[in-house]
Amino acid sequence: MEGTYKVEENINFENFLRAMGVQDEESIQKMMQATKLVTLKQNADGTWTQETGLRTSTFPLNKEFEDSFGGKVATGLVTLEEGKMVKTYKIGDTTILTETLLLSDSTLTATLVTADGTQATRRMVRE
Repeated sequence: MEGTYKVEENINFENFLRAMGVQDEESIQKMMQATKLVTLKQNADGTWTQETGLRTSTFPLNKEFEDSFGGKVATGLVTLEEGKMVKTYKIGDTTILTETLLLSDSTLTATLVTADGTQATRRMVRE
């Protein structure tokens, strides 16, 4: 799963960003341009780091951690099993985002689902 991936296809990603609170078109376009490359790296301490043009986040596997979304603190939990990484973020008892990364050969597919059920898919290929 480690590697750098180039986004080849976005399905409903603009609506996903709106559902996550990004409302103006200029910001949406900037975010889409800034996230054309995604890098996943396993660190020596067992944590993982995900880098995009917008942010870098480091997280443990199978252990809750704090992260922020739109200025709000969320609790994250990431699992990894057989080429599938699932990231779940909650504020309180409400799941605000679930991201599933599935690796098949050199293609990484990210499926993102918001609290209201808005779903986006991003298909990426290994660089």
